[in-house]
Amino acid sequence: MTRSSLLESFVTRNQPSSFVLRPSSFDIVVDCSGQPAGLAVARSLVQPRGRLVLKSTFAAESEMNLSRLVVDEVQLLGSRCGPFAPALRLLDHGLIQVQPLVAGHFSLRQGLDAFAAASRRLKILLEI
Repeated sequence: MTRSSLLESFVTRNQPSSFVLRPSSFDIVVDCSGQPAGLAVARSLVQPRGRLVLKSTFAAESEMNLSRLVVDEVQLLGSRCGPFAPALRLLDHGLIQVQPLVAGHFSLRQGLDAFAAASRRLKILLEI
């Protein structure tokens, strides 16, 4: 299944700017909400044998049922950002060239084309 057909399978277009997310629709879900509730939503969206990536760092404890991760064989990956200040300084001074990493710009209306292009490229930008 291509990314485009996957996107079409879980997006229901009732109105031009709305869509419905179906449970267990994604093979990879990234939680970057910063809220314990966001983790629960992310977990509900990842399909069995999928990957759940945690970018959020929040102090509160989570009530997530870990046995569901085991039964569904979901890979749980933690990922945190490094120090932002030095990275922003390097970017600000033009010492890191990021433009060569961007392989394409797409409008939100071209979202399906962007997903198709992303399967062959490093970085695709969606402009909203």
